[in-house]
Amino acid sequence: MGLIRAKNISKSYNNEKILDNISFDLESGQVLSIVGNSGSGKSTLLKILSGIIEEFSGKIYLNEKEITNLSMKERKFILMFQDDELFPHMTIFDNIGFGLKMEGKDKDFITKEVEKYLNLVGLIEHKDKYPSQLSGGEKQRIALARSLIVKPKMLLLDEPFTALDPTLREILRSETFKIIKDQNIPTIFVSHDLNEAVEVADKLAILADGKFIAYDRPKNIYQNPGNKTTASFIFKDNIIGNKLIKKSDIDIIDGDDYSVIEKTYRGDYFSYKLDGPYTLSVDSPKEYFLGDKIGINIKRVIELEEKWKKL
Repeated sequence: MGLIRAKNISKSYNNEKILDNISFDLESGQVLSIVGNSGSGKSTLLKILSGIIEEFSGKIYLNEKEITNLSMKERKFILMFQDDELFPHMTIFDNIGFGLKMEGKDKDFITKEVEKYLNLVGLIEHKDKYPSQLSGGEKQRIALARSLIVKPKMLLLDEPFTALDPTLREILRSETFKIIKDQNIPTIFVSHDLNEAVEVADKLAILADGKFIAYDRPKNIYQNPGNKTTASFIFKDNIIGNKLIKKSDIDIIDGDDYSVIEKTYRGDYFSYKLDGPYTLSVDSPKEYFLGDKIGINIKRVIELEEKWKKL
């Protein structure tokens, strides 16, 4: 049984159900990535888990002990938002040490711990600066250090890298999850970027209409998405009725059943859109030209449920 377990979490606003019987379990050090469109309930779930939202139905467990009614302070499920939310009037040192100060730790202990976590995120030389003197990436690393220093029982990340440029976003994401794994902290990572979510996930959940329409290891979901909504979220292309034909399951062969109607060069392969009995997208290292006639060999067709089954 998981270190963290949520059972049948539901939440409504004005008779509109935002979350509908969400359940999951998470072992120490595991990352659960949750993806979904805007308004799907991702942030609401994190606020319930952290204790910000107190009125909901369902139960939350830590090490088999129910903690549903514990306060935020007692629960210690730390939530990091897109905005770093650092205190602008405090130095970096004081920002990171704030949580320990609120816990009543003595000054020497706080100094030792703050310096430890500043070194962990590689920003010890900035300890006397103020947030306005740091870059966006540096501020996010300080926010991470401030979250980690209080020894959270779970870390909740609400799209914390969204405002960063793509290169910095990739670097900081890699650094953040290396620290999380090294510290062995169970973590929920919310993102609208599927590739980003899959990259760090031990488990992946797709949230739609308030439900987990998929919840499994990422590899298992990609191999068998199960339902049309999940398939559409992941693959976008080659969903025909209740069937999915993955690009990797299509070979281009000699023939004239299909014609090339779109072509995109991807660096070391080409992406094609084909017109024929179906409209299909195919990748191939071989170059064809608009109007070329080709054949295809479909190696596997995945049958999809029209709607998701209850998980």
